[in-house]
Amino acid sequence: MPEPSTPVTGTVVMLGGRSEREFGVVRELGYRVVLLDERIPWHCMPWVDAHVDIGLDDWGAVADAIRDELGDERPAAVLTHTEPRLPLMAHLGSLLSPGSPGLDAEAAANCRDKWRTRTVLEAAGLPVPRFALATSEDEAVAAASRIGYPVVVKPRDGAGAFGVRCCFGEAEVREAFGALGGFLPDGLPGALVEEYVDGPEFAVQTLTRGGTTQLLSVFRQRTTPPPVFVELGYEHPCGLAAAHHEELAQLLQDTLDALGLRDWISHTQVRLGAEGFRVIEVNARRPGGRLVEMTTAVSGVDMVEAVTRQVLGLEQALPGPAVAFARYTSIVFDEPGTVLYDEFVPDGEGPGRPVVELEIAPGETVRPKEDPQGGVYGRIVVYGGSAEELDRAEQDVRRALDLQVVFGDGLDPAPSDSREFKSCC
Repeated sequence: MPEPSTPVTGTVVMLGGRSEREFGVVRELGYRVVLLDERIPWHCMPWVDAHVDIGLDDWGAVADAIRDELGDERPAAVLTHTEPRLPLMAHLGSLLSPGSPGLDAEAAANCRDKWRTRTVLEAAGLPVPRFALATSEDEAVAAASRIGYPVVVKPRDGAGAFGVRCCFGEAEVREAFGALGGFLPDGLPGALVEEYVDGPEFAVQTLTRGGTTQLLSVFRQRTTPPPVFVELGYEHPCGLAAAHHEELAQLLQDTLDALGLRDWISHTQVRLGAEGFRVIEVNARRPGGRLVEMTTAVSGVDMVEAVTRQVLGLEQALPGPAVAFARYTSIVFDEPGTVLYDEFVPDGEGPGRPVVELEIAPGETVRPKEDPQGGVYGRIVVYGGSAEELDRAEQDVRRALDLQVVFGDGLDPAPSDSREFKSCC
């Protein structure tokens, strides 16, 4: 078990989690970790001080379990890095640690429910796509007709772009609406039908302290064209002119203020259309995949540590060194077949070291990126002092991998990493 770097000063209750870093930073700051989840993996056991196996859907039972575990001790904080558990975290924080900083219940609900997000922002006069909530196929078609095609149909809640589809006609709207139950059978009722904003997309990571929002990173996001939005990669710098960057910073400040997010982190999707910026989605969490490490590399701020310090009411650490250029490229395929490559582990350490991850083994079969069951099978992240350095670094990785697809052999394709469907326009 990792030892805390300072004498233990309290207990942090964590709801779910699978990453050593999530637990390790709490202990480094001098706190015990009590982990609650329905099925706690064995590999997490050494990273925590105590654990309670309990389902997290019964909020009252979870609160009672925490009281039983801690006795008279008040938790220093309740924390989760898992988006579906944010409302529970906010509820337990106000119940068991009233007055503590962090995400409150209203802000959690405002961000978790996409319809509520848009309703709040529209009422505040902030730019969002035209939208409507539909509870049936007919309502979805009627909403699309009012808004005008193309439209985007998406679930009210859920992470990433699960179930998100751009539709160009009535038949596609009906198909997209009908498919949502298969993506999120336990999600909030109804679906969002909204205007498709055509233009470049940006992933914006922020840290808000006392109501003041700091942009940590702004990445230009690349995706496949509609109807589905498969993530192809991210770039830093994002390419925005200084005036647009200032406008974006003010938009994020106003957006998070309207949603009630005062002491937390966020990952927000924004598009720059013909009429200016439009807020596409606001997530009260850090980004997925390797965008956390990429944000650390370009800003010097570790979002995992930052949100942990924030919820504990601690001063933020000074930013570390930052790189000037970064690129995240998804590993996707144009044709189906059997994938072959050489194992490769990059040399070096620290934030400038390339990241190379593949979720498939040599000899497994894959689908093309446009296939409904296709998508992303890994990623390459490189850093440097110029765009040319990024090109060379990525080319070096690809040469070392010798990644290729040969004709299919009749085997079932390997599942893609659907977590990478992050574009939510």
